[in-house]
Amino acid sequence: MIDVVRWLDRLGVENLGSKWWRRNLFRCLACRAVLRKGPEAYTCGCGKSYPVLANVPILLPEVKTSPAAAPLTEAETTQVITAFGIKDEASTRRRIAAIFARTYQFTDSFLEAENNYLLQRLAINREARPSVEALAEPGTGAAAFSVVRHYVPPELVCGAATSHNVRIRNTGSEPLLRRARGGWSLALRLAGQEAAPTPLPVTVLPGREITLPVRLLAPTAPGAYELSVVLLEGDSRVLSSPERFPIAVRPAVKRPYKALDPIRGPLAADYDADHRIGIRIVERAVNLARARRGLEIASSSSPATCNLGCLTVNIDIDAQTMQMADVVFEKRGYSNVIFACCDALHLPFANATFDFVSTFAALHHFADPVSVLREVVRVVKPGGFVAVMCEPTGHEFDRPHPQIVEVLEHGVNEQIFSLDEYARMFHAVGLRPTSAQMDDDSLKVILRR
Repeated sequence: MIDVVRWLDRLGVENLGSKWWRRNLFRCLACRAVLRKGPEAYTCGCGKSYPVLANVPILLPEVKTSPAAAPLTEAETTQVITAFGIKDEASTRRRIAAIFARTYQFTDSFLEAENNYLLQRLAINREARPSVEALAEPGTGAAAFSVVRHYVPPELVCGAATSHNVRIRNTGSEPLLRRARGGWSLALRLAGQEAAPTPLPVTVLPGREITLPVRLLAPTAPGAYELSVVLLEGDSRVLSSPERFPIAVRPAVKRPYKALDPIRGPLAADYDADHRIGIRIVERAVNLARARRGLEIASSSSPATCNLGCLTVNIDIDAQTMQMADVVFEKRGYSNVIFACCDALHLPFANATFDFVSTFAALHHFADPVSVLREVVRVVKPGGFVAVMCEPTGHEFDRPHPQIVEVLEHGVNEQIFSLDEYARMFHAVGLRPTSAQMDDDSLKVILRR
């Protein structure tokens, strides 16, 4: 596929090359064969089928739809049109009504939390979902947890005080109450001691996961140790995870990766200003690379790469958001954007499909960022680049930002990594930073394979 596109591009037949590329873009998640587009679905010779709903392919292995509890009222439809700034026409109203006439069900709780959420984001709370806190019912169940992953390096410097993210899963039948309700705090234990614990900012229901930064104090004596993770409920209960992790403590440690040393950029006034800085960085990289086709992951309804003069595929897990984005960009006359609903952990594209892949304030939302980056490396061309833009950095222990708490309470994944944790993630998948910039606490990195 890639050779054909390059051959057509060399001949200067850009329109023909783009048409061929679009027609062969989406791949089956089961067998990686090219999907055939039909009026209502993309189909594969292996028997798999993926529906096209409101002009957007739903490229997920398991998803069910059901009628919404109630259709949008005329006033609510007007509110949606006003929020997106598009012309109020009868055909547009019909399309919007069709988008919100169905809801989506997923087997994964994170995917479920990210979907059917657009109306709430637009302040239309007619079907507001209860928060995690409201669903918590303390009882006499058994409290237990396991470690999903941690970001503690395998070697530590003697006596060093550091902090690292730890992701845990509630494997018990009892909600793990947030500390403010007399609940739990998370700590790392090494050589029989733990530093100050980090309180749970929200209640974690059975089966749910959360990532928290946790302090760690390495022993002063070098040697081989075992790291464990513990939950502390005041002075009454201590739970220890079943997992143990080997840690070597040495007088000095040489890392196998280069530390991120970003230049300091302008202090962005707000979220939108920070994104504009990131867009300019990606635009320069696109122009230098003469990139023609890119992928933006978790683009939501406002892809940051839509005005870069190239063809972009924009994906998000929220089906309704992608469907509204398709309406909005069609009304605005864009022909260089493609929208699809899919999971970044299972990208429906062939190897080496894109000249570049970008994310804007999105990577930290994924429960497993390294697996997402591994998929990104797979679909970007060997000579292409990866742009990780507007990532919040730093660790907040006792009082996380209220907005972080709010999204966590609705089951949406939220976590903040340190510069060292990002450097280790990039190294783990074979990505090398070629430029890095920090605006306040917002990291922007261009990487290459």
